Amino acid sequence: MKYLIRIILAAVALLLFMTRNAFSEKLIQETIELPADKPFQPFKLLFIADVHRRAIRADLIDFPVDIIVIGGDLVEKGVPLERVAENVKRLTAQAPVYFVWGNNDREVDEASLRKIFSQYGVIVLDDQSAPLFGNEQLKLVGLDHFAYKPDGFENAFKEVNDHDTVLFVSHTPFDFWKVKEHYFADLLLAGHTHGGQIRIGPFGLFSKGSMKVKEGRIELISNGFGTTTLHLRLGAQAEYHVLTICPKTKTDN
Repeated sequence: MKYLIRIILAAVALLLFMTRNAFSEKLIQETIELPADKPFQPFKLLFIADVHRRAIRADLIDFPVDIIVIGGDLVEKGVPLERVAENVKRLTAQAPVYFVWGNNDREVDEASLRKIFSQYGVIVLDDQSAPLFGNEQLKLVGLDHFAYKPDGFENAFKEVNDHDTVLFVSHTPFDFWKVKEHYFADLLLAGHTHGGQIRIGPFGLFSKGSMKVKEGRIELISNGFGTTTLHLRLGAQAEYHVLTICPKTKTDN
């Protein structure tokens, strides 16, 4: 009986620890350089993905940022639209916000979600690119992966030119290979995998989130901010990122 009680107490302690992890987060800050034929002013990009059911605290962003990118799954079925609106309001109060769709976002009424975006000035990237800070050679490209459009990539990149500095965002990192095979981006951003969400040592359903340089490109896959199905985390801490992005011109070599 003594051993059984110890096992139960250990299980409860682990459950509480995993629950706490699910509702806390780590801010990861990095400075990166991106190739630029046309120099741009350094800027701070906040990337947040997989908010799901969480409320974004008013003090989550208590520092200046220049642009915010939501990498999908801002919401899921059962989340009140009032909470979504408050999350969007808090983000747009800090900087211009861009959004790509995730696999769970359309579990709520899409028209209502778009109305919230329109109300707060969120720019939805439906397979399209947008120049940043008035620089036509600095582009953010967004893919609506889960709309399953056969011409999605083509539309997303059709306004991108060879000498542009390109930031690409999709909810899922499984799009990265296609970008690298048929198109080009200097920085690729995604969430979706939650870093496996619950990991046993090195093992998890997906790889842990990371930022890596591959073939001259920077790939950031986030563990995500929220959780889905089980509101528990172990070994894959919730996170959001601030990237200070600087230009690297040919004269810098």
